[in-house]
Amino acid sequence: MKLTIISHTPHFIQNGIAYGWGPTVREINFLSKIFKKIYHVAPFYNGKFPGSYVKYNKKVVFIPIIASGGSKIVNKLEILLNIPHNLKKIHHSCLKSDLIHFRCPTNLGLYVLPYLKFINKKKYWIKYAGNWSQSKPPISYYLQKFWLEKVIKKEVVTINGKWSNQRKHIYSFENPCYSIKELNESKKNIFKKSYDNKIKICFVGAMEIGKGVDILMNALSINKQKKHIEMVYFIGDGSEKKKIESMAFSIKDINTNFKGYISRKELNEIYKYCHILILPSKSEGFPKVVSEAISYGCVPIVSDVGSISQYINEKNGVVLKERSSKYINIAIEKLLSCRKSFKKIAQNGIKTSNIFTYEYYIKRIKSIMIND
Repeated sequence: MKLTIISHTPHFIQNGIAYGWGPTVREINFLSKIFKKIYHVAPFYNGKFPGSYVKYNKKVVFIPIIASGGSKIVNKLEILLNIPHNLKKIHHSCLKSDLIHFRCPTNLGLYVLPYLKFINKKKYWIKYAGNWSQSKPPISYYLQKFWLEKVIKKEVVTINGKWSNQRKHIYSFENPCYSIKELNESKKNIFKKSYDNKIKICFVGAMEIGKGVDILMNALSINKQKKHIEMVYFIGDGSEKKKIESMAFSIKDINTNFKGYISRKELNEIYKYCHILILPSKSEGFPKVVSEAISYGCVPIVSDVGSISQYINEKNGVVLKERSSKYINIAIEKLLSCRKSFKKIAQNGIKTSNIFTYEYYIKRIKSIMIND
């Protein structure tokens, strides 16, 4: 079978080779194990790209479309102007494929979802990667969720987490991020890692208010356990990075290291030596970084958003009672107060990590989307 994927994943081209956002490209490369060819229709950008971007294997073909979107009125107009060009590319790719996969929410959804419903003749499935339970989503996200719930009734929709009144065509799927081989390697690290001495903490995500990086920094500034914290790593980039770096320089007795965007290999090294992942996000579906971190023995301290609390609990992590600096510090102090319990919580994460493998993901895709 041939598959067409439509998404808003950013891509760049260097020396004729397409590079895309690492977590998505890794997932698609693994998907190619069950497809003869995959066409990925996604936006193309000019300029340099960070180390977190990787290239596809030979079975995946990148089909560039025009990137558009933004908060200004002119950005909204660009979306409308680019629809004919982008739909032509999408339609041509869909004609060559046996199965279609659309990843949302994204501004593309405002015209791709109607196209798939009324023009496309092929079987398709939708992955809603955002927060399915978000109380006040952006209007475009609300419209796409409404469409997936009320308009689509036969095609498969996959979401993060399990929710009340979930319709039969909507399936709960875990967000994959590593192979069984990679997981087995990371498991070895957990039992070697010491939780008795100074600890290392990491934040992995966009340097933006919505990810809670400002809350984390405030927590560190008032933390009373500074002498037990050797290093805090910040992985990622964004609009608040300079502000957060400035805050870090003003905090005494806390060592910070801002790595920016890095490769998955480099990120794994950070996980390998860290003991805690802190991600106080305002909204999430289920972030891959949580399952990545627990596979390396990092205890997650996370906010209670999306489907996170359906997987993380007091046995394998800490779900914050309140998204605040106060509760982040309470969580850190609780872990440091009993090192034996700290290590046990980290080791319990292994039991959770098994369902986030690519192999498990593909097994479910074959069962539901291909062999039904």
